[in-house]
Amino acid sequence: MANSEPNRFENLLKATSAAFNQSGQAEQPDIDADNQPKMVNNRQSVYKVPLMMVRPDRFQARFMLPHTLREPFFRGENDWRKTVALWLAMAENDRLVKRELDELIALGDSLADLGQIKPITGQVVTLNGRDTFLLLTGERRFWATALKAYRENHQDEPMVLALLDSAPSLEKQIAENMAYKELTPVGKARAAARLVLEANKLTPNLEADELDYFRQVSELRLSDETRALLEKNLKMERTYFGRLMRFFELPGELLEVCDRSEMPERVLREMMAFDRKYWPQAVRYYAEHEGRTYLDMHAYLERLQGTAQERKPRIPADPATKSARTLRRVLLGVDDLPQEDKLGSLADAVVGDADKDEARKVLARLEGLTAAVRQRVEGMK
Repeated sequence: MANSEPNRFENLLKATSAAFNQSGQAEQPDIDADNQPKMVNNRQSVYKVPLMMVRPDRFQARFMLPHTLREPFFRGENDWRKTVALWLAMAENDRLVKRELDELIALGDSLADLGQIKPITGQVVTLNGRDTFLLLTGERRFWATALKAYRENHQDEPMVLALLDSAPSLEKQIAENMAYKELTPVGKARAAARLVLEANKLTPNLEADELDYFRQVSELRLSDETRALLEKNLKMERTYFGRLMRFFELPGELLEVCDRSEMPERVLREMMAFDRKYWPQAVRYYAEHEGRTYLDMHAYLERLQGTAQERKPRIPADPATKSARTLRRVLLGVDDLPQEDKLGSLADAVVGDADKDEARKVLARLEGLTAAVRQRVEGMK
């Protein structure tokens, strides 16, 4: 038998890319007499769609365009070229925007090197008398292609590979968003709110204000069916859902900063315990540096409103006392645990791999600690 080289993954990528390129070398987008772009059949059910024809879903879970660029783009005032130019300019002075664009630029380079292996999906609809490819999944691939074309000054209209989805669904879109990377808390809030809204027959109007649409969720009660939807698609409990919905109390421009900085829901709760006039400064404070906690937010807001108390110098605590303070933070953060049996999960962690005698000793110490804590709480004024 003749020796044959084993199939390798990179060979598969190259072969797939070559097949796509070979099947579509003719194609500049067709433009009809009314200057409307047309899709080009690439192979079987895969089409090549000019970027000018694509409209992403602005109501999906994941933010892409910054707030100030969204309205002009989705209203059709700015095309993708002008939008990308403004986006790149914005990134020069905003590290969070730059981080997002760097990821998209890297994706665009990858698509150019390997070919677009995974098509975008959507449906062709008529908007304002024009054929439009309404995108269901693949917005990152759309913008990555646009950034690549703009930065390299391509004169021809770029195209993306696309599949027509005969049965589009919100669940597919959420799964696609989560497949790339975990949704931010804001992204989870948008996904959860839309699931509940659409379950109640409230679908978005493509020309409507995004925030107004999502804020309608505050008027709805969760039914057993919507709770099941949240659990199935987002692994989300009702309590966490209610907390996430508080994000929609923020103005749109602050909501976007919360998303890009990946603000945790616990930090949001701490911020919203203070007067809303401090929220803009607090959001920007959180976004300035990575890793700020809800305790940092609390201290900052206390300083902002002038109620922070200077602490007296104190002798460094011994290791056991420091660990007790860590235990306090753990107990105060129990509500943020994802498990349904939150205290049970802590009990499992405490007992762990201890034998029965050690477990009994831990229990006795905890009971003694509980009595001591109760005594001090009852003595507080």
